[in-house]
Amino acid sequence: MRLAYWMYEGTAHHGVGRIANSMRNVHAVFHAPQGDDYVNAIFAMLDRTPDFPAMTTSVVSGTDLARGTIRLPDTLRQVEERVHPDLIVVVASCSTILLQENLEIAAQHAGLQCEVMVYDANPYRMQEIVAAESLFTDLVKRFAQPQPRTERPTVNILGPASLGFHARHDLISLRRMLKTLGLEVNVVAPWGASIADLRRLPAAWLTIAPYRELGLRAAIYLEEQFGVPTLLDAPIGVQPTLRWIERLRELLAQAGADVPMPPLTAFSLDGMSAPSAVPWFARTADMDSFSGKPAFVFGDATHVVGVTRFLRDELGMPIAGAGTYVKHQADWVREQLTGYVDEVLVTDEFQVVADRIAALRPELVCGTQMERHTSRRYDLNCMVISPPTHIENHLLAYRPFLGFDGADVIADEVYTTCTLGMEKHLIDLFGDAGLDLPEKTERTPAAEPAPVAATVESPQPQNEPAIAVASTSSLTSAPPAPKPAAVVDPVWAADAEAMLKKVPFFVRGRVRGNVEKYARQRGHAVITAEVLLAAKEELGA
Repeated sequence: MRLAYWMYEGTAHHGVGRIANSMRNVHAVFHAPQGDDYVNAIFAMLDRTPDFPAMTTSVVSGTDLARGTIRLPDTLRQVEERVHPDLIVVVASCSTILLQENLEIAAQHAGLQCEVMVYDANPYRMQEIVAAESLFTDLVKRFAQPQPRTERPTVNILGPASLGFHARHDLISLRRMLKTLGLEVNVVAPWGASIADLRRLPAAWLTIAPYRELGLRAAIYLEEQFGVPTLLDAPIGVQPTLRWIERLRELLAQAGADVPMPPLTAFSLDGMSAPSAVPWFARTADMDSFSGKPAFVFGDATHVVGVTRFLRDELGMPIAGAGTYVKHQADWVREQLTGYVDEVLVTDEFQVVADRIAALRPELVCGTQMERHTSRRYDLNCMVISPPTHIENHLLAYRPFLGFDGADVIADEVYTTCTLGMEKHLIDLFGDAGLDLPEKTERTPAAEPAPVAATVESPQPQNEPAIAVASTSSLTSAPPAPKPAAVVDPVWAADAEAMLKKVPFFVRGRVRGNVEKYARQRGHAVITAEVLLAAKEELGA
């Protein structure tokens, strides 16, 4: 565990909460101080479900520590009386695990009728992804039992879970494709699964586990222990989806089931047209302009690989760089992206990713909520393709990333992300079209956000004198001759900002960065119109 301003993954007990909140009649009890119950609010705000989160905090207070008392047995009895769960998962938070209490004994003293599982989610050894994957795998190992195979071919779908990225929409897309192929679903887990459903997992003819982050190990266990074949590919994009369907049919044929291939129109939403509009849309004049624009992709392993391939193979966009914060999947990502990028960036420090984005200045950034913040600072186009996310990424409407429908969604997102800025650019060029919008006449240095890369620099000494900013009206002479000066973060005068607005929006961020670099090298504290013109002359822009 590491203290940080921002983290790509949640804590271990947050990962436990994702599994408990996904399943039916399973409840998580966190042995934690009052402040660690924040996860309840996160699930209630983001999950967009009518049910209250299936988790309770057994509060550890300073008084309890002083008296040597523990409230966990009483909390467990209250939970059983209130929700009547089949299973309670007990886990210590990152704070109370330091107490090294024996929670097994405390749970036994509660005298519950339901089953209790004390899960060791040590936050100093694991974070959200590993904790969730390990707990789900342990549950499958604990409850899956030998079963006769279903009479008709059925499949398991492992991986969709609470707070998963577009997981509910992906599940709908997978179900649609399976129904079109005439296949039934045996069990979906962890989302919506009960303990009884976990017992039925070995009855399926095939297990689908599209996410590398959740469901992978459980699928492999079912294959090793019960002989259930696995399909581990993620159908992101049109061609990968076609290959996914073909591989699914091959695996079922090996298991003795003949699954005929219906016409492709059967996979479309209207049942008449092509299953995806991407193949023809990618050849239109609108999308053809994207073929030479570089993209940078960062996020979890599954979506980074899928989106990187989709952008280059199906939209024709060159890949400036790609990376992941899921370090234990780094080798798999490198293998999958061989030939797409020279080097895969593997880091869980958002400052490192921000620096890479600042250096590359790609036309499109595909990343997490943190890359969206970085892109806004540098005036770059960004779309979110991976957790961590913002509430606006947990939508009610159907927005999958998997399957034919997902390919259309991703293509739409690329198009709108890169072109909606055109409206702002047209207003900059042609005026406000009679809207009479008030213009800002004052600008203070404090209004300009500092570049993200500055967060990793050493702070300025407190006794360093402040840089005086002259009024723009007095800056009429030519810029002073270059002279040695301390590195500063220059601010933009109003006349320079007005001139910068005339630069096309799709290169404006790059121009801003180049001019600021020019000003820093020459010790200019204020970027005026004259400094901007001088930079333009020298840089040949």
